[in-house]
Amino acid sequence: MTNYPLTAVRTYALYAQGLHNANRTDQQPTLDSIQQIVEKLGCVQIDTLNLVQRSHYLVLWSRLGAYNPADFDALVYSPEQRLLFEGWQRIASIIPLKDYRYQLPRMQHMRQDHSAGFLSWFDQEGHALLDLVLERIRNEGALRAADFEYHGPRRGSWWDWKPAKTALEYLFAFGDLMIANRFNFQRVYDLTERVLPAWVIPRRQSLKRRTAIGLKKRPLPSGIAKQNR
Repeated sequence: MTNYPLTAVRTYALYAQGLHNANRTDQQPTLDSIQQIVEKLGCVQIDTLNLVQRSHYLVLWSRLGAYNPADFDALVYSPEQRLLFEGWQRIASIIPLKDYRYQLPRMQHMRQDHSAGFLSWFDQEGHALLDLVLERIRNEGALRAADFEYHGPRRGSWWDWKPAKTALEYLFAFGDLMIANRFNFQRVYDLTERVLPAWVIPRRQSLKRRTAIGLKKRPLPSGIAKQNR
């Protein structure tokens, strides 16, 4: 086995993350180059922190330089240009649509193996609310949590989710809904069949299988692979 110097391992790690080149200023990043960066990374974490700009926009800036964040949004939320989507990759993330099928096992697990918290909520108020929320979206189109009135007390000091918001998040986790847009960073939910492009084939495949395929496409030198573990 070849052992690589630490500097080589560091360089490869930067290359794999797209951080090996300085921010480019000679040309404006395009929709294609934005999509390619997300595909290379596998996903971009969504974060609510907003000191300079929301962190998922900064991830692209650190690799592409100055670009128009509206182009990134278009790839996620524009029906005509959608090639990315909001999903879950250990954390809320923006993911290439070609990897949508790897979300299906998690969705099935969430739908079938309910947590104690879900069962308690479902027994108290969720049974009818899930159907009600889904029916409103089916009839009225995409909706935010703010479109559902709630006049009850605060439900917590950290996650103050009203009942409809909880239902929306469960329906999103189950795969019944997708995030069609964002308005002032608020999620706009719609039926999956109205958001998911027709060219996406939702054929289930495990994330383990995806990882194996990805490693075959981008093999590491054996020494670096072991040194990176």
